[in-house]
Amino acid sequence: MFSQLVFYPIDLRCEHLFLPQGLNTYQPRFTWGLAGTGRNRRQTAYRIIVGTDKKAVANGVGELWDSGRIEATDSVLVPYAGKVLKSDQVLYWSVQVWDETGAVSKFADPAMLFTGLMDPSDWKAGWITRSFFPPDGRTPPQDTPYDNPYSALPADYHRREFVLSTPIKRATAYVTALGLYEFRINGQRVGDQVLAPGWTDFHKRIEYQSYDVTSLLCEGHNVLGAIVGEGWYCGRVALNHKRAGSHYGSRPAFLCQLHIEDKDNNVNFIVTDPQWKCANEAIIYSDLLIGEKYDARLEQQGWDCPDFDDQDWWNSQTLDVLPQPPVLNAARSCPIRKTSQFAARLLHKTKNGEFIFDIGQNIAGITRMELDAPHDAVFVLRHGEALQPDGTLYTANLRSAQATDIYISKGGQQVFEPRFTVHGYRYIALSAPENFDVAKINLTGIAVHSDLPIAGSFTSGSPMLNQLQSNIVWTQRNNFLSVPTDCPQRDERMGWLGDAQVFFNTAAYNLDTSSFFDKWLLDITDAQTNDGVFPDVAPSIVYTRFAPLPPRGAPGWGDAGVILPWRIYEQFGDVDILARNYGGMVRWMDFIERNNPSYIRCKALFSNWGDWLCLGKTTSKPLFSTAYWAHMADIMTCTARLLNRRQDEARFTAMHREICHAFQKAFVSDDGVLESDTQTAYLMAISYTLLDEPTRVRAISHLLRTIEETGGHVQTGIHGIRLICPVLAEYGHADIAYDLLMKETFPSWGFTIRNGATTIWERWDGWTPENGFQSANMNSLNHYALGAVGEFLFARVAGIEIVPGSAGRKFRLRPLTNRKIGFCKASYRAHVGEIVSHWRFDKDCLLWDVKIPPNCIAEAELPETQGDWKLDGNNIPEDMIHPDISGRRNRLEIGSGSYRFSLDTSSRSGE
Repeated sequence: MFSQLVFYPIDLRCEHLFLPQGLNTYQPRFTWGLAGTGRNRRQTAYRIIVGTDKKAVANGVGELWDSGRIEATDSVLVPYAGKVLKSDQVLYWSVQVWDETGAVSKFADPAMLFTGLMDPSDWKAGWITRSFFPPDGRTPPQDTPYDNPYSALPADYHRREFVLSTPIKRATAYVTALGLYEFRINGQRVGDQVLAPGWTDFHKRIEYQSYDVTSLLCEGHNVLGAIVGEGWYCGRVALNHKRAGSHYGSRPAFLCQLHIEDKDNNVNFIVTDPQWKCANEAIIYSDLLIGEKYDARLEQQGWDCPDFDDQDWWNSQTLDVLPQPPVLNAARSCPIRKTSQFAARLLHKTKNGEFIFDIGQNIAGITRMELDAPHDAVFVLRHGEALQPDGTLYTANLRSAQATDIYISKGGQQVFEPRFTVHGYRYIALSAPENFDVAKINLTGIAVHSDLPIAGSFTSGSPMLNQLQSNIVWTQRNNFLSVPTDCPQRDERMGWLGDAQVFFNTAAYNLDTSSFFDKWLLDITDAQTNDGVFPDVAPSIVYTRFAPLPPRGAPGWGDAGVILPWRIYEQFGDVDILARNYGGMVRWMDFIERNNPSYIRCKALFSNWGDWLCLGKTTSKPLFSTAYWAHMADIMTCTARLLNRRQDEARFTAMHREICHAFQKAFVSDDGVLESDTQTAYLMAISYTLLDEPTRVRAISHLLRTIEETGGHVQTGIHGIRLICPVLAEYGHADIAYDLLMKETFPSWGFTIRNGATTIWERWDGWTPENGFQSANMNSLNHYALGAVGEFLFARVAGIEIVPGSAGRKFRLRPLTNRKIGFCKASYRAHVGEIVSHWRFDKDCLLWDVKIPPNCIAEAELPETQGDWKLDGNNIPEDMIHPDISGRRNRLEIGSGSYRFSLDTSSRSGE
């Protein structure tokens, strides 16, 4: 039967997002993927429509922009070129495409976006907070309610009642907080995101959210409500063990601007001002590190509904002056949401009377408690990642983080679910009243993280590798909470740049991180000092135990200010992000060069962590620092060339050359042994092109020796771990790379899995049978850096690599097949479409199925060079074969579509 080929646009994005909650530019960029049947399909032209009427846009009519037919293959970050956009608009856009035959698709289902409030003058609302002083002699609300040993603030409840006398055409709310908020209208929660507005340097930048609330309003009486907690603004943050208020501010505040448009297009505003009322209610305190205490007996039913008696509530107070007026930006990344649930299983009761529950997965999140309990009953839920040998909860590694929720019952059937805290945990220790029937309680673990779209999937014939991939993904989810934190459980939870840049490529394979890192790069640049020094952590924090300043400028950490913009360009094709960050990148390179004229990077180092958490010998820190400098000089050369900065290109080319000369003179002996003679030293020198060819060959042999000397185990810290398997595979030692990957003896990923890990550990020896838990001073069991090997799983085990800068338009397919694994299937959904690689050994045949999205091409390298490969059962066409310089005929260039390659392996014994 004849099947007509199809070709159409999919996955419409604007500024990397499926649904932008506001724009920060008058010229947004549009991206779409492509789907279709057949091979060698490509886009030859497109037409974009933008307008305010969804049905009209779907039919190709838009009053704001009709691009007309544009002869181009572009489908990534195409800039808007229509009429000037206005604030407070709801827009729709669509695209149709032409294929290689000239056939045109239908318009894609229109995608919606909010323009938001793009000019500071658009904001009419003022910040409100709980009143400091009573207007009529009454006693003010207490900052430290009863039984609150932590001096954390109670959550503030704000409400505003108003009347609508005409029908509503459209209503949009723009909302944010200095702290965290939950927004409510007429008794209903608005939106499904939590811990909004997220974390930024509140002194410089705050993100707001936009909500279409048309359906929640009605003619007559209406109420806007908000619950506001301390959060990152004035609660305990990072390594600060002090009472709240030691960071950005001392008291949370709320900002809301509701636009109500009637049928005659008149717009009325309800804004935060002194007409709002405020009070405290059931949340006694709620802190990200401490936990939440909730007294259900204090609930005021209907407080967020019309006709509630608020005569005992206070007038909210306006904050006239903030310490520094911050910029208000529309949210750039995906919201934080509750994404997965895990039923808790009762394990046992401890000697101290606690009931221990297991949710089966180490997560960052909260615990929902459903119960039937008498009035005044008190329940305490403590959270931890592991259990002690005696079955009690292991919490020493939390340090000062309490991770404890307290609930006081109002009687009867009820549900407790904390609002403004998050814990890193797998196990729950529940304390209940004496003789209480615990069977009346259901506990559920709820994962909470930035809800980024799933990008990749990976599965194989190895249960251990499959668990490793699961551990990597869960550790990423647990730590991608507005910013990429190092850990979700202890009193740290900071956005360490070194960990994130090492993990970036792995992260991008798993989840669509384009908007997430776009937002976080602003946090990094906000924290760059006047002399050009990038921070070690972002967002910037005012106080840490490294007082008087947060750590900054460490090689491999501060260097992320140069490395990450380039990696984002390589992965997503975003040239604009390089242009936006170029000035700051140059200033950092200026600072390093100015202070290190010898081209050995050993001066003006505010902190130097080296190859953090390595085992065995420590890599020379000057070697480590200089290698990263060379890596950045190479990046800057490529960036300057891309941005047509010819003088800068010449400058950074020369800088890289001088660093290489100095490096070899200072750190390389005549026989190719590097100073400190560690795995990481060789890996960095090889990966960052610091050695001439003869020296590189010797360095590879020394790398192999260092692996052999450790019994075939890794000894690297977080910087070397990303490089070890790729370097071995690239230089002909895939067997050793696989051996390292599949090890189950200490130290290895398999060792942690064999000992129950469901996430990546911070340290190789986080727990060992001989020594038990590592030092509680620093022992996270939920730390993604050593999971950077995930990039190798996708790029080489499965064989899916993005050609740098192509945004997924070009791929390299180079799987490393292995009979011990048996099969591997992976997919990656780039912004241009989905690519799939699936190889497997089937008796005496090696099969490799490949799927490439339309408008893309791939350089495919057949996994084994010996034998007669077939394509769809036939000889491979000569015009697909592109021999390399050695004459090998296992390299192909293929266009979009599905392909099956096969190889008869019956004449060989196999691997």
